[in-house]
Amino acid sequence: MKFKKTLSFIIFCAVTMFFNSVNGQSLDNYNTEVPKDIIIIRSTKDYNTALTVAKQAAIRLKKKLDLRQLKPNKEFGLTMSKVDCAEFGYPCYLARGDGNAFNDSYISIEYSDAYKGFSKGYYIVVAAITNVKSASMKTQLLQINKVYRDAYAKRTYIWFGCMH
Repeated sequence: MKFKKTLSFIIFCAVTMFFNSVNGQSLDNYNTEVPKDIIIIRSTKDYNTALTVAKQAAIRLKKKLDLRQLKPNKEFGLTMSKVDCAEFGYPCYLARGDGNAFNDSYISIEYSDAYKGFSKGYYIVVAAITNVKSASMKTQLLQINKVYRDAYAKRTYIWFGCMH
């Protein structure tokens, strides 16, 4: 089973490298951190509060809710399952976007410790990850602010590369 996961991950990395070279991105920009804006609806030290806000936000903003099967964990803030952590050791947490650094637009709960420049110890309700100061970020934030006036975009760096 571990061999299959490792092989799958190696194939994922190879495919990612291929598509990045096809899309004109240099491999010099691979296995590095890239700047991104994260649109945050709420931050709290209480997971249950974050969960309530995330569920409501998905309904109010008509966005998909994807908790990525993460569960609260005293040591890491959030963790994947023991099975999903087999390659990394349990508990483990990979922040949203780590590895592929894709832009996305859905509701999730993330742990602030995983993001550079964020205050430690908070569950954050995230609505999107975008390119820095992009038109997409501005448009999404404008729409989200109609429902959540305090929502904001915060810059961080997300890992773009293999996760082994």
